Amino acid sequence: MIGWLTDLDAANTYYDKERLETKAWDTLSSADKEKCVWNAYNRINNSPRFSIPAAPTVAELVKLVYAQCEMAYYLAVEHGSEDARKALQAQGVVSAGIVKETYDKNMLTKLPFPPAVEELLEDFATEEVLAIIPIDRDENETMDTDVVEED
Repeated sequence: MIGWLTDLDAANTYYDKERLETKAWDTLSSADKEKCVWNAYNRINNSPRFSIPAAPTVAELVKLVYAQCEMAYYLAVEHGSEDARKALQAQGVVSAGIVKETYDKNMLTKLPFPPAVEELLEDFATEEVLAIIPIDRDENETMDTDVVEED
């Protein structure tokens, strides 16, 4: 087992059947593919942003396999760039003039997840998302009315 994948062939099958763009994966050696898949598993499984069950259901396992493969692909494409940016942030750099990038110093210790992975893992998210929802009022008072009870 490689994380939630049975083996490296399972990852290769995913890319053959599920992804239209596989260039970054196809150019990796088998050893580097395995590193990407392990790194993807570890990043997801150890992230405080997600709570992954020790024994996922079949439906959960499908999402975890997809997420692991998509995270591995992201790493195959972006891991070098991510390392370079994190190194700059660790040195206190907040903007790079040549490429006109700015870095949020609060993000130094946060590892990025691509949107596809975030969406696949939304059922496992530990962070609450705040949303404003409309509520109905069942009284005839206005918002200016003081409704505090007096003793």
